[in-house]
Amino acid sequence: MAKKHRAAPRRAKKGGKKGRPAKPAKTGEARKRAETKKTPVVMRQIVQRPVDVEPARERYVITVENIRGDTAIGDLLVTFPRTREVLVRNGLRLEAEDAGDIYMTLDAFSAMNGLKTEGLVLEIVEVAKEPLPQPPAAQLVTAPAV
Repeated sequence: MAKKHRAAPRRAKKGGKKGRPAKPAKTGEARKRAETKKTPVVMRQIVQRPVDVEPARERYVITVENIRGDTAIGDLLVTFPRTREVLVRNGLRLEAEDAGDIYMTLDAFSAMNGLKTEGLVLEIVEVAKEPLPQPPAAQLVTAPAV
């Protein structure tokens, strides 16, 4: 008699291709449940501001009247360029390695250089009050009458 072959039990393969997951028995119900569990999409309206409008904030503008010891040197130099001469004469260094000096206040600058803040502020105010020299106005030449 011939021997019957028995099939060896199959072992799960390690690695290789992964098998497909088994399909649920009732595919129609699973789809319906999945559709009902979706969260609604929230639509947001984008509000665009005009580019040239700055947000409302208080701007600090330096004028001759509000130059004080707490005024930053950089702001002072931008607003009143002629004050640079006074500051350089009193010890301001504007080399690249000393660039942090422009963030210093007049109080700190005068303390570092052994000056009295009040005297420095008065000298700066006097220079700031002087009007900038205006270049001579170009004269327009009129065409001769024909």
